[in-house]
Amino acid sequence: MALLAFQLPVSYRAGSVGFAIDVRPLAVGLTVLSVLALFLLSGQMLNLAGIPYDAAGGSPLSKIHPASYLSILALAAWIVADGGLGAFLARCWRESPGLVVMFLAIGLLAFQVIGVQKTPISQVTDNFVLTACLFASLVRLQPQEIRLVALLVQGVLAVNSFFGYAEVLGGFRLTPLYVNGELLSWEWRATALLGHPLMNAMTTAVCLVSLALGAGPFRRGPRLFLVLFHFGALFFFGGRTAIVLSAGALFAIAAFSGARLLLGRRFQLPVAGAAIFAVTLLVIGATLVVNGGFVDRLIDRFIDDDGSAMARVAMLSIFRDMSWSEVIFGPDVAAVKAMLPRIGTPVAIESAYIGFIAYYGGFVTVFFLMGLAAFFAELVRRFGGAVLLPLGIYFLISTAVSSFSTKSLELGLLTTLITTAFACRPRSSERSSPC
Repeated sequence: MALLAFQLPVSYRAGSVGFAIDVRPLAVGLTVLSVLALFLLSGQMLNLAGIPYDAAGGSPLSKIHPASYLSILALAAWIVADGGLGAFLARCWRESPGLVVMFLAIGLLAFQVIGVQKTPISQVTDNFVLTACLFASLVRLQPQEIRLVALLVQGVLAVNSFFGYAEVLGGFRLTPLYVNGELLSWEWRATALLGHPLMNAMTTAVCLVSLALGAGPFRRGPRLFLVLFHFGALFFFGGRTAIVLSAGALFAIAAFSGARLLLGRRFQLPVAGAAIFAVTLLVIGATLVVNGGFVDRLIDRFIDDDGSAMARVAMLSIFRDMSWSEVIFGPDVAAVKAMLPRIGTPVAIESAYIGFIAYYGGFVTVFFLMGLAAFFAELVRRFGGAVLLPLGIYFLISTAVSSFSTKSLELGLLTTLITTAFACRPRSSERSSPC
């Protein structure tokens, strides 16, 4: 006689002996915890809490983000919920073939890191394993569950933008910003919840453009307000590329929407009222910012980039001291990092794609980027061509920052944001519905 602890149709088989455990609620809970840890526990926050995530010293296990551990546990729970590894892989191949290709690419990269270069695995884990595990978990959620996660993500990002305003206007910092163990006391840009100005700028830009495209669990009025609210926060995060790309994307979306209105498309009166209210707040906020002198700081960022542009040109010289075999199959990573101060980029190579070649070699880079492209194609296949715009913004930003060529949570943030927002996007016939 079977003794049932918690019964789940997916994991319980009639006639089996022992305990049948309902693992789906556990899988859902771990998925939600993974998302919250990803958005709330930045590297700077972990360092402040005494966990040397980005700092020198400490156990190798402390170099892996808590969200990565939680996402791996969530994936294990979903494998059990799907009926085992074979059933899980079959479902992945049937429903998300791009994800399977991504997992194969991660396997190749892990072999290069562990077997060939013999370097720590934390970078692969936080950049890519976290991303793939979270996506595999999120797409298994029911509509009401994914809507809850989308609300959590959007709520956290709204609070994040609020801290962006508050830090600069109030003259305080939520978490101190360290680079290579040095406190950047001169840095005026906000760190907020995500911990670094550029990560804040990238994530906020993707968020506001996704909302402007109609994604997210909100009606038009709140969505428009959040778009303007997030766009204002970009100026306090100071990401120049993100500001320019977001402004261009919003202009294109507004022009397209305006053309549709001129062609006779109807609009709701509450939406028009919300738009007028949001624009009024934007004008008031812009006036306060100008009077406070914060525009001068931002203009200085465009005029004087503190050598950033020169560093992006100089980074190509890192290949001069490498042999052809090192460029193709991967050099000694420690030697590459030792070259960085000499070529004027002491922190990292300021391009994800150049950096990936420099750290892992051209051979691995080509095959891995093919896997990453397959994963992005999976996002487009699942959510439609509209995701190409936020993905394109991320692609352009990542050409000018280190992004996933060093340890970063950017891909996980990007994937979670796009998946939750566009999974809640109302269909054409239901645009007035909340989700």
